[in-house]
Amino acid sequence: MNKYMFDGAHETQHLGNKVRVRNRLLELHEVEKYFLEKCKEKNIKVAFDCAAFERLNWITLNYTSYNGMMQITPLCNELGVYQLYDALIDNLDAVGHIDFIRNNLKNKVGSKYIPNSNFKNKKFKIYNKKNQFKAVCILPGTNKFELLCKRKIKTIAAAWQDNLLFKIHPVTNLKILEKTGLKDIIKSCQIASVDTDMYDLIERATHVYSTYASESTLNSLILGKTVEPIDNYDKRMNNGFAPINHFCYTFSNPVDTLDKIFASPKSGMIHPDIDKDWKNKINTYLEYILEKRESQNGFYLK
Repeated sequence: MNKYMFDGAHETQHLGNKVRVRNRLLELHEVEKYFLEKCKEKNIKVAFDCAAFERLNWITLNYTSYNGMMQITPLCNELGVYQLYDALIDNLDAVGHIDFIRNNLKNKVGSKYIPNSNFKNKKFKIYNKKNQFKAVCILPGTNKFELLCKRKIKTIAAAWQDNLLFKIHPVTNLKILEKTGLKDIIKSCQIASVDTDMYDLIERATHVYSTYASESTLNSLILGKTVEPIDNYDKRMNNGFAPINHFCYTFSNPVDTLDKIFASPKSGMIHPDIDKDWKNKINTYLEYILEKRESQNGFYLK
């Protein structure tokens, strides 16, 4: 196992040879190193890109990449939501996190993954650039299919028919579509191959269906689209992006709201080119989140 997750070697090992991540994640390597050093000093257990239901007096801090930035949150998504509300209460002026995402979308580098091959899912009715559609449904990776509401997907597929385009995640094993029965449900719709750029499709649509586990929700809102979840309600919070997407699906002005939230150290959102003193932002976050944990110690016993 690699010591660092943003040094390139981890992604090569994790993703194989079908896709690769954009080089911009390498910009987070120094941030990651500093964060891990501080966690070691404070004896904080750390995980990368995980989901779990720890208690409010959490054990583990999780970190991952979110739209090219580093996101830190406890492995307790209830507290992950609370920390964003605390960040909102700080009422800070936005410093450019949404502009960072917006510029990546404008420059056609919004997608995290870049395909290494011309793989096509030939079993399905394939979308091509001449085809027309009105809505896009963004499916998650294979490991997140358990989060989906099959009934919701069946409902929207029947309603939109070939005006709905399904976008398959770059690292999805297509056998999961057959295993879950989705292949028969969505066969009346259009299917984009895994190597099709997701944001090219979103820009052409008016409505986007996605999940609490996807970066595409906020990005679709930034692009001016309406969004709607396809999650199983009881499982929607079982992923690291769920606290952010809670705001995307429930707030009337989520883009501007999240821009203010990300400015606060309590958000756990870090990028060295946006946050002028990113080391201090990490230090302040760790002080805050440790205080939150301490406030809950002794409340809940097994």
